[in-house]
Amino acid sequence: MRKQLIICFAVVSIGLLMPTTAFTQSYDNVTEERIAPVKGKKLVLKGAVRDGDEVLYKFKARPRQNLTINLVGRDADFSFSVIYELSVDPIAENTKSWSGRLPSGFTGNCEIAVHSNYKIANYRLEVLLK
Repeated sequence: MRKQLIICFAVVSIGLLMPTTAFTQSYDNVTEERIAPVKGKKLVLKGAVRDGDEVLYKFKARPRQNLTINLVGRDADFSFSVIYELSVDPIAENTKSWSGRLPSGFTGNCEIAVHSNYKIANYRLEVLLK
């Protein structure tokens, strides 16, 4: 009994002493591109992204506009964020589609980050601003 208690204490002590790290998703290579969606016209972007890399599409929009984003590609997904003065507000994370009204009060800067889930992913990104 005493031997089991000592082993249990040692395992717990080692677990508490090990440094813990928060899960943050970082990418080795981020490629940034500026795009200019036109109100009422679907913008179609085609590309490919490697696992561990990210393609970041930046664009301007007005607060309270309607936005629809669709990603067609088996091994890719995207995250969508709007930028406030000193912070970035994630709206959608790791998804294939999102539709909604942009929040009021942001600076007008938006970002769509496309990333791969498996090796190399080909994709088609559709952005519609209304």
